[in-house]
Amino acid sequence: MPATAALGLMDTLLLSERDISAEQRVLQCLAAWCYQYSHQVSIPTDRNGLLLEAGASERLFGPPEALGKRLEQELGKLGYHAIAGSAPTPEAAWLAAPEGLHICGSGHIRRHIGPLPLKRLHLDTTQQLAMKHMGFRRLQDLLRLPRRALTRRFGPGVSDYLDRLLGIRADPRALYRPPQSFASRLDLSAEITSSQALLFPLKRLLEELCGVLRGGDTAVQSVQIVLGHEDHEDTRLELGLQSPTQTTARLVTVLRERLEHLRLSRPVRDIRLQAPQLLKFSADQRSLFMDTPAEQQQGIEQLTERLQARLGRASVTGITGVEDHRPEYSWRPRALDEQVNCTALAHRPSWLLPRPKPCAIEDYEILAGPERIESGWWDGRDCRRDYFIVRDSHGSMLWAFHEYKPQQGWYLHGIFA
Repeated sequence: MPATAALGLMDTLLLSERDISAEQRVLQCLAAWCYQYSHQVSIPTDRNGLLLEAGASERLFGPPEALGKRLEQELGKLGYHAIAGSAPTPEAAWLAAPEGLHICGSGHIRRHIGPLPLKRLHLDTTQQLAMKHMGFRRLQDLLRLPRRALTRRFGPGVSDYLDRLLGIRADPRALYRPPQSFASRLDLSAEITSSQALLFPLKRLLEELCGVLRGGDTAVQSVQIVLGHEDHEDTRLELGLQSPTQTTARLVTVLRERLEHLRLSRPVRDIRLQAPQLLKFSADQRSLFMDTPAEQQQGIEQLTERLQARLGRASVTGITGVEDHRPEYSWRPRALDEQVNCTALAHRPSWLLPRPKPCAIEDYEILAGPERIESGWWDGRDCRRDYFIVRDSHGSMLWAFHEYKPQQGWYLHGIFA
């Protein structure tokens, strides 16, 4: 009804202007999400909804009835109210969806769709009004007319529509192609003041993202989250992973750690989730006992992701080599996704003491050496040492050196694993 009539009945009514562009953005996101069930997805330009070709997916997801029910349930979890129907032609499927119909063959379209009222057809309002004045009430009334009489009364457009609906004429559709990035926005119905309360809406956005990733056989290694406030600068979070994933549970695990340490300065009004780069996904085979080197590495990576989310990226790093003969200056911290640039030396230990520890060499058995290191004269930290591999009374392998410069003496410097 007109807005003035509605306000006359209820003066406290709140009016919201329809946002066509927002509807189109949502349809684009849902089309990418539906790609996991069909590689032929179409967004009609003249109505709001999606068309999926489900015949090729029947082996994976069952008959159209089962797939339609699955789509309704999973989209419901994402916060959308969906209705699904199926038929051999796009136009018949569109009419079948509100009725929950699943028409299995072209010969059954007339029987199932015929009783529908004319207002359900995707025709001009003027054409529907003209049909009503001529006494037509249902689709089956039109289908009884010969095509020539129908074309003479209402023009070729109606005949073409009915032919496409019944499958007499082909009805090709432009297919959707998923983008190389992902962006979604959620306007909250009420302000959120607690960081833990953000988990539920963010999980919904992550599930939507992972559906898109599965559909395009892609993955993400970094996800950006923007929390919008009223009259205040946005809060930004980044979920960084050690390897690409398309699993919601893995992203949610990192998200929980970040939210536990997040303190909101202002209430959150909207949430934006972005994945600027979608990477090619490489699926790995899993063993029964999760004991392969690749699976063990995945466990280490996921532990590292949780530690970084809890302690900060700067607090959890790796190490890499530096071209310097002095052991204490031959390494530096590195980001975990940075490639290691060093070669392990078997005659040097992996573990160095924080500071060389004075020792009495007669308490140890010398096994190998010496290795002379004389360097550092250009930076004021010059040294001249002879390194030895030694063993103590307990059988531990240690790394010791004899210092000549700047101060003579024996020192323990490293421990062999």
